[in-house]
Amino acid sequence: MGRKTFSGKKTLLFVSVLCLCCALVLALVSQLLKRPQERSRDLYRSSQLLLAARVLSYNGTFLVPEGDDVVPAEYNEKEKRLVANASAKKARPSEILAFFDTHVSTRLVDSKGTLYSFEELEINRDVYLDQHEKEGYAHLKYKLVYIIKSETQFAYVIPINGYGVWDAIYGYMGLSQNGDTVLGMTWYKQRETPGLGANIAQEAWQKQFQGKQIFQEKEEGIMNPKTAPLGIKVVKTTVAEVYGNSPESKSAVDGIAGASITVSGVNEAIATSLKPYRPFLVNVYQTSRSQ
Repeated sequence: MGRKTFSGKKTLLFVSVLCLCCALVLALVSQLLKRPQERSRDLYRSSQLLLAARVLSYNGTFLVPEGDDVVPAEYNEKEKRLVANASAKKARPSEILAFFDTHVSTRLVDSKGTLYSFEELEINRDVYLDQHEKEGYAHLKYKLVYIIKSETQFAYVIPINGYGVWDAIYGYMGLSQNGDTVLGMTWYKQRETPGLGANIAQEAWQKQFQGKQIFQEKEEGIMNPKTAPLGIKVVKTTVAEVYGNSPESKSAVDGIAGASITVSGVNEAIATSLKPYRPFLVNVYQTSRSQ
């Protein structure tokens, strides 16, 4: 019996068929995973945004205002609202997405501080978000702002982006109805050095932003939102050491030891991201003062 031989053509055909089969399997797996991956991404972003607005706690429970503080709450699916409950459990992913879909609106704001819906400007929301996510929205003619409105809460959330040590950093800053008081600050995407710059994503550091003011006072009780320095400054050491109890301490947070470049990047990101929103923030602030 003669030995079987393989020609070059047969080998090429075999490799081609094998590659085609692998490609088809990978394409099928990719399609099957696409929706779960998108849902996971939406859940993470939604959670981070609600965290910045203090609608969600760091342990995953919903929150509602009570006096000058917030208390745990649960989501009432029938009434589509949050109800205070001291024994509330961690919110389910479906509840987080349901609250987000029902109570969070995406709006656009122009250079004069006027708010628009995407429909009013005939802009496709999904295309807009996808096209400008990487470079951010602050530099655009129509800038992105999220508005959270429910029976107990009202907040504005502004996207923040800039550059750290290794790559771009992206976050959310939640502001109260007066457009000045920070509800929270989260960084949902960053690649900073673990144990150093990456601490910007840690609960303990982010909580420092709660209650701070983005319109910086130079003198106690004296502040003009049209001209006041805008932003939250991350100092190199501690706020107590740098500013003590001066008015400037109301708009500053402690730095991160050994992460000076990340700290500089955060300062730059907050300053450059908020600056184009000043007309809008001034309008919000003045309106709240007149009510």
